[in-house]
Parts: sequence; C-alpha cells; structure tokens
Amino acid sequence: MAFIPTISACLNGCTGITFNDTTGFYNNPNNIYGWNNNLTLWRTDANANTPYVTAATIGISLNGGAATTVSVLNKIQESVFPDFELYQYTPVDSTGSTFNLADGYYTIVYTITDSDDNTYVVDTTFVVYCNVACCVANKAAAVANELCNDCDSQAYEDFLLADGILQALKATAESLGIAEFTKLLNKLQKLCGTSTTGGCGCGCS
Repeated sequence: MAFIPTISACLNGCTGITFNDTTGFYNNPNNIYGWNNNLTLWRTDANANTPYVTAATIGISLNGGAATTVSVLNKIQESVFPDFELYQYTPVDSTGSTFNLADGYYTIVYTITDSDDNTYVVDTTFVVYCNVACCVANKAAAVANELCNDCDSQAYEDFLLADGILQALKATAESLGIAEFTKLLNKLQKLCGTSTTGGCGCGCS
C-alpha cells in the first residue's frame, strides 16, 4: 500500500493563497492512501515501528520562476485532522507590507519525506488574474461615466476588447491550459498597462 498526499488551494481576496492538506485519514475502502495507518504513513513517531513524517515542505513558484520553499512539518504534526491548513502564502515587500498577488500561474509542490527516506510529491497549478479583472472593471466604469447614448466611443471599444479577452482567459483558467492562459494574460496586461501593477484600486483585496 502507498501513501498519496493531496492538496487544495484557494484565493484569499487577491492578497494571498491558502493551501490545505486534503489527504484525509486512511479508510478502507474509501481512502486507502490516507494518513495514519501502518499501510501508509503516520504524521508523528507515536507508532515508531511504522513510517512517519520527518520533513515536509511547500514550494511555490510564479510563471515557472524560482520557487519559495517553506517547511510545513509542524503543521502536519500539530494540526487537527483530517483536512487542515498547511500554509498561507502572502507576498510582502522589503518593508514587510503586503500587496496584491501578481497575475500568472502558480506552481505548488508539496513534498513529504518519511522515516524510511521515502519521498512523496504532489504538485498542482493555481492561476490568478485579479489585477487584469480589476482593469476590465475600471474600463467598464469609464464607459458608464461617459453616459453615452450610442456607446460609439473609444472607451467602449477598449472595454469590449479587454472584456472579450478576459472571458477567454477565465475559460482557459478553468481548463488549466497554461500556455494559452499566459498568452491571453500578456495581451490583457499590455492593454491595461500600469493598472495591473501596484494595486488596481477597485476593491479586490
């Protein structure tokens, strides 16, 4: 029998990502790869004759760049099972202040090592497009502010183009097509310019 960890990720507004261990307890036949059984893996050394966790990390990278890696061993050993929070990722600047997540695709790698030196790895991808979504919302507001009758304006044309790309981006995000997602995101970022950096100002935090 083998242990197979699973994780989930959810967005906290637009300022962070929460990662949860969703592996659950071992249960035959419903969850034969779960925690805390002699056939799989124990979270502590309470049962010293069976494998238990000795190291655990979460690695997070943006758009295929360098990963930030943190230990989550204490979370595993101290949390209340079956599902529990592993880590909250919140970007900070050099002063320690938080800011909005950058748009793009985040790769999360969850790695566990046991007392027999076995390694268990699971990875997932999570996409963020908060800033370009705020940009499109601002473009819609610009059209409304014009109070035009026929909507034959540059602001309206800009909004239609940006919103069309955003809807395609959302559909691509659902299907996890990373290459297409990145291409569409780059297009939107060019249309939005500096409004996708430093906070979008439309309440998405």
